[in-house]
Amino acid sequence: MKADRYEVMIISLLVFCTGCSPAARSRFGAAMQSAAATPAYTSKLMIFGGENHRTYLGCLSCSEYSTDSVFNTYGSHGSRYATKSVWNHYSEFGSAYSTYGACNSYATDPPVIVDSNGNFYDRFSLNTYHDQLGIGVKYHDWLEHTVCEK
Repeated sequence: MKADRYEVMIISLLVFCTGCSPAARSRFGAAMQSAAATPAYTSKLMIFGGENHRTYLGCLSCSEYSTDSVFNTYGSHGSRYATKSVWNHYSEFGSAYSTYGACNSYATDPPVIVDSNGNFYDRFSLNTYHDQLGIGVKYHDWLEHTVCEK
């Protein structure tokens, strides 16, 4: 029951974070970190992409101050200019056209969400038809309106 409240909070934040400023992204990152600390997500949630999901794309449950956080706009995974970032619309991981792109509504092999124990939590993608979307659904609006918006 407690995890359900956090899911509602996260989805609400995703919806209201359209066109977010860096400060709003930071606040969202802090909320994600606290939600990830609930019993349902006791370990670090990470994104991997590319062929065989070998490329580390950042941490979803880390503070915006963490060097590998997707919420750290100055880090290698939260920057719009980093090659290994879903925020970079010109990289294969943030592209609306790449097979591996989180921002591609038709991606056949979008990034995966896993935890530090190696547990697979499904896909991180705008492709709502992907059969492995799972918990990735709750990131959809945030991806669409914040990460993938040009």
